[in-house]
Amino acid sequence: MYPELEKAGGLSNALNHEFEKLNSILRTSINADEDKLPIAYSRVESGNKFSQIYIVAERKHYLPDFWRDGVCLAHGSTDNISELILAVDYWLTSNVSTHALAEKFNFVTPSDKASAFDENREVEYAWKHLLSDKYNLELGEFISLAVTDDALNKLFPFTSLYTLCFSKCTGYPFDTKDLPNVTPIEYFHFAAPWNTVEEAKSKPYNSPGNGKIYIVTKNKTQYLGKGNAAETLRIVLKNLPNDIEAARKGTAEG
Repeated sequence: MYPELEKAGGLSNALNHEFEKLNSILRTSINADEDKLPIAYSRVESGNKFSQIYIVAERKHYLPDFWRDGVCLAHGSTDNISELILAVDYWLTSNVSTHALAEKFNFVTPSDKASAFDENREVEYAWKHLLSDKYNLELGEFISLAVTDDALNKLFPFTSLYTLCFSKCTGYPFDTKDLPNVTPIEYFHFAAPWNTVEEAKSKPYNSPGNGKIYIVTKNKTQYLGKGNAAETLRIVLKNLPNDIEAARKGTAEG
């Protein structure tokens, strides 16, 4: 189903051949000894952007994705390798929005969050998405309170294994160093090491009134406290770094 790959000796070789035909400076980052059939993956990157290209097993289709600043903003599907390369080259060598990419190449579909990231609204989008996500019901009480706090709502929020985390950057890998995280007490044994779970169980907590109980840790290993949503917010704010700033574009590595 992929005669061009067989002729070139692999996906990476075939992609590089198409880049050469286009007089593009781009090349794949797969090592030569990795580029053997039936290799089904390759990667092309430039600056703060990259694309991964996969191939389908049961029919001829190339599946590219389009990343910027550590965030996947669009996916595509095409059976034409030349068309694929035109889109990847356009994305990686031009300063274009995800919308402009999809408008130029109709086989590209932006993700739901693409516009927010294009327009520098990603932190606001992330908080609103968490508030509306039915899978975050157990965290809902705390999220509803946290989003109103002017210190905390500057950070980029995300969930990981039942836990609400905060990042100093908006792309993956996230920068969570020195930041607290919040886990509903009933899920804490799934999210933390055994010794941290035992410590959390043994600690008293101040939880006036009704409401869900949350446990606050740092890196899911250092126990910081527990309580209802209001008390949890107090513990989180107490353990934020003094020099906290709005989450920046990019990744922890950047």
